[in-house]
Amino acid sequence: MGKDYKFGGPSIKDVKLFGVGTGMGLRKEDNELREALNKAFAEMRADGTYDKLAKKYFDFNVYGG
Repeated sequence: MGKDYKFGGPSIKDVKLFGVGTGMGLRKEDNELREALNKAFAEMRADGTYDKLAKKYFDFNVYGG
């Protein structure tokens, strides 16, 4: 959380509402953006960019395993 921001309440982690893992909110009709994001994420995983960033910022595998 940035220095100028704070949580307004507890984290909401209801699997029935949000599923498992982390997500991003998009408009249902914004198929072009969803496809572009999915493509970018897949390319980052394939070319090693994701692993490089993950190792820099996390001490665990966010995908598990």
